[in-house]
Amino acid sequence: MLSYLYQRFTPYEWLLTNRKGGYALGTAFLTNVRKYHGLLIAGDGKGKRYHLLACLEEVVTFPSGLSYQLDTNFYRDVVYPQGYQFIKEYFYLPYPVFYFYCPKTEAGVFLIKSLRFHRDKNILLLTYENISSYPFKLLLRPRLTFRDHHYLTFANSWDWFEEEISSNFAFIAKDSLALFCYSNKDGFIKDPIFYYGVYYPLEEMRGYPSYEDHFSPFRIEVELNPGEKLNLFFSDEPLKDLQETLEEITERYEGTPKIAPTKPQFEDKDVLLLLNQMVKAFLLRDNVCAGYPWFYAWGRDTFIGLPALFYDPDAIDTCYQIFDTYGKYIQGGLVPNLIGDLAPVNYNSVDASLWFGIRIFEYLDKFREDHWHRIGFKELEDRKTKLLSLVEEVIRGYLCYSEHPFFVDPEDGLICIPESSGRAFTWMDVLLDGKPLTPRYEKPIEVQFLWYNLLMLAKDRLPKEKVEELGILGLVEKIPQSLRKYYNGELFADTLYRGEPVYEIRPNFVIALSLPYVPFERDELLRAVEIVRRELLTPYGLRSLSPRHPHFKRKYFGSQYQRDLAYHNGTVWVWLIYPYALLLKKVLTREEYLAEARMLIYPFIQLLKTGKLSSIPELYDGDQPYYPKGAPAQFWSTAAVYLLAREIFS
Repeated sequence: MLSYLYQRFTPYEWLLTNRKGGYALGTAFLTNVRKYHGLLIAGDGKGKRYHLLACLEEVVTFPSGLSYQLDTNFYRDVVYPQGYQFIKEYFYLPYPVFYFYCPKTEAGVFLIKSLRFHRDKNILLLTYENISSYPFKLLLRPRLTFRDHHYLTFANSWDWFEEEISSNFAFIAKDSLALFCYSNKDGFIKDPIFYYGVYYPLEEMRGYPSYEDHFSPFRIEVELNPGEKLNLFFSDEPLKDLQETLEEITERYEGTPKIAPTKPQFEDKDVLLLLNQMVKAFLLRDNVCAGYPWFYAWGRDTFIGLPALFYDPDAIDTCYQIFDTYGKYIQGGLVPNLIGDLAPVNYNSVDASLWFGIRIFEYLDKFREDHWHRIGFKELEDRKTKLLSLVEEVIRGYLCYSEHPFFVDPEDGLICIPESSGRAFTWMDVLLDGKPLTPRYEKPIEVQFLWYNLLMLAKDRLPKEKVEELGILGLVEKIPQSLRKYYNGELFADTLYRGEPVYEIRPNFVIALSLPYVPFERDELLRAVEIVRRELLTPYGLRSLSPRHPHFKRKYFGSQYQRDLAYHNGTVWVWLIYPYALLLKKVLTREEYLAEARMLIYPFIQLLKTGKLSSIPELYDGDQPYYPKGAPAQFWSTAAVYLLAREIFS
């Protein structure tokens, strides 16, 4: 049934977010097939998310007696009801909108359902609009969960709770969680029931528990006349002024293009606006969410995708706040690779800090003194001084801090991750049974090029006395010869292990060669492009391993263990199209480059223009038919598409 629904609608999911990490997530057929799907998952601004409202039972009844159930739910042995049959059209952008029709009459579309989210608070605005020429009655039942979004809940957890229900207001509280519901129409009626055995097929496919119960403490019955709207507000805190809240939510989406069944296609001029909205959906108050629904703030992902935020009107402040957030966590020159959610802050990354330093230099180059009028010249100088001190701290930590599970080899100036560390320290970081699946021990290629580029940028930008004290000039003279060891005239090594190159064809050489400073000539870079086109390039990104390698996995599917085996062994990563494009830019003419860049993002742009794409997913299968996998919305994937679209559409 699930595959049928994906084929009839789309496998891509809609998404709404706020700056606290809260979100709403669902399918085109309005059926929850993940435990993370729901209408209000409240964020606390620190990484914890609480699933409060799963969905609503929805029944519409016409004066003739004709009645439809509009919701769809998976249970243990049945899909009931099957309201997806009444969805005539749907669009995800600028927010999810669904059009319902009467298949038994000639009335056509009679109801529009839309979902919008407050930018800064955990508030969902759910609107039902009667666009028919007949009045009808709506019966709605909010279905509650009240749980951490990673877990499931059951009826016995509702042994004790608080409630207050009046004609157009409901308050439900349990443990430390609360839900407030407001309406612009009367019709709330206390009437508690449970929905048992709700089934999430995607969770079972992923090897996780997949059943739970929903609780509905009240129902809503309203008459909706032609042209009328029912506005329901669901929040984790009390609302003082519904009209003010409505205006705040509405204002968030002003200026964003819209489409409808009469014009079901965005234009080229809309692409950048929509992609910018997608990018900003990942913004937290002073950080970036790496992906929805199960990621929170990841250092590596943030700084790889950060250039996509450079073009926002508030970028000079937004990016500085992000640098400042990570700067406060620096230990021994390392920025954290993970902040918040289930795990504590960790520093399990050798490259996140290198990306951090490089992005600081790019930020300072972009926002020079001519931007002083935005924040004041003295403030700009103070920020510059602070950011440069953070870069110095990173470099000093790599060179001098003795507690790291890696070190700078004095022989060649490269960073070495000893096998004895037992660590997965690069972006290919999967652990199986506590051991790295893709260890890449000693000297992985992209880490060395990031290190070299950071030093090259630092030698001209840090104070001279710091450059001399850290020995940066000696390193940048020594390292280029060491980097040449990765190329044998035919292939680029993925790592140097025990002094010997390991020639696995992975996309890490693309990351390395995309950086500004590389000791290779144009013909050698062209050779790299040939390898990518032959072994790694797909319509949706680059494979993480060549299909000719014996460890190549065609599909990202199955239990956590099975998916981990495939994660970096063939699965396609969207974010890699941006470093690949930067490599292409070095070897192609401007016209050739733009043509290639257009092809790299063509599938995403076509989907976006139909309104059927809310964000860019993390992964795709490594072979045909390419299918979106992993997190349905990923920051660095979205950033990559946006940055290339800027080249094409601006």
